[in-house]
Amino acid sequence: MKKIKLCTLALVLAFISTMNSQDSETLYEAGDIKMGIAAVPLMDFDNGFSGVAVKQSLSYYLSERFAINTSAFALFPQDIEQENGRDVEVQAYGFIPSFRKHAINSGKFSFYFESGIGIGAIRYETNDPADIAIEDNSGGLLLFAAGAGINYKFAKCLELEFGLPYMYGLNITNGEDSKLFSGVAFNFGMNIVFNTRDIKKMKEKHRERLKEKWNKE
Repeated sequence: MKKIKLCTLALVLAFISTMNSQDSETLYEAGDIKMGIAAVPLMDFDNGFSGVAVKQSLSYYLSERFAINTSAFALFPQDIEQENGRDVEVQAYGFIPSFRKHAINSGKFSFYFESGIGIGAIRYETNDPADIAIEDNSGGLLLFAAGAGINYKFAKCLELEFGLPYMYGLNITNGEDSKLFSGVAFNFGMNIVFNTRDIKKMKEKHRERLKEKWNKE
């Protein structure tokens, strides 16, 4: 009986030790750089904008849990029906700097919150000459974004990202600051993560190779 208790206690201690060692490992470290690309299907809450966007992002980690993120997206041309029943083709671009806070940062997983504000541009095009006035609304966008998501590391420098950002866009071209769209965009993509010290190591190895090559010659 005592042996069973001792074995059970040993297993529990081993499990706790393993959990502590896993908790001490973090997915991100200060100085990490992350580059990613994602597909973003857009779902509008109202009768405004919807479509599919491609988003590229670049992040720099100031600490294990805090990063400065920049993302740029391009919305593929979409045919939409406006409130007045007229069809128009819309294309949009945007750039949003944001701040990201990781509430969980373990060896394989992370959970984050982020928020940001950015600018963009939108283009309207119609095939009906009677609707040509709609194209006058083409121009600038003011963008607000906030959301949350998770990251999963499946290889040494590669990870998957699942995000659920909310975006609010204003058309600021005509001076009326009219709302263009507001909605949730599910985010699914892949990231490459590396640290600035890794770049230094690569530079040092490259210099050593050059020296060896130079000495041989």
